[in-house]
Amino acid sequence: MDRREREQWYSSFDAKRMIITLEGAGPDGDDLELPARYVVCDVCDGKGTHVNPSIDSHGLSAEDFAEDPDFAEDYFAGRYDVPCHECSGQRVMPVMDEARTDAATQQRVNEWLDDIYAYAAECAAERRMGA
Repeated sequence: MDRREREQWYSSFDAKRMIITLEGAGPDGDDLELPARYVVCDVCDGKGTHVNPSIDSHGLSAEDFAEDPDFAEDYFAGRYDVPCHECSGQRVMPVMDEARTDAATQQRVNEWLDDIYAYAAECAAERRMGA
């Protein structure tokens, strides 16, 4: 899976309060609110844009560029770039602020994320098998 096509790991983000909300991740299935901080976006590497994944997410070879020099020129000039899917062009993204989150909550979030990613991997495996 291309990193530009991954789904957002949190349900919502309140930039004024700097709070990330995870729906259903609380102890009783309620929402879990986490303190947040900004980091440089790891999808666009802080550029705010990236190549549209529909152009190159399955890979390009030197032959692709050699066969169509105009495509190569447009590709490297950024004509296929779109606003970053993760940060919406802001160049930063919110992450859980570990310094302001207790160890038990961090453990809960890590387990919740592990479950989410395991489910996504299982779904991808089923798609590959034609299910």
